[in-house]
Amino acid sequence: MGLWEKEEREETRRAALERHQELSRLFREDRLAFERERKKMITEVIESAEDEDLRAKLRALQATWNKRMRGAGSEHNRFVLAQTFFWDHFHTSWQPALDRFSELLNSCKNISPLKTRDS
Repeated sequence: MGLWEKEEREETRRAALERHQELSRLFREDRLAFERERKKMITEVIESAEDEDLRAKLRALQATWNKRMRGAGSEHNRFVLAQTFFWDHFHTSWQPALDRFSELLNSCKNISPLKTRDS
């Protein structure tokens, strides 16, 4: 990694830490302002998707998330629910994709290398 890349990474890290500190302060001092900023950030991420179909899927996913979280009740319940969503997504989406990738890699091991004219 070159010096420029290290400097850029450090600058990105510094900006992220500053942003986190600001959001943390808002969460402690002004929950309404924090919630407005959180919603604004989510909208920015969704709108940054170039594909309209993907933006629609992201909006639907966020609406589902918001609906589930509204019915959670306490902060503890929301935390447990968020963990449940994460692990459910991991087991239904990520793990099967990783398994397919592993199968693909293993099947490539069985393919003999191409012989060149010199071999």
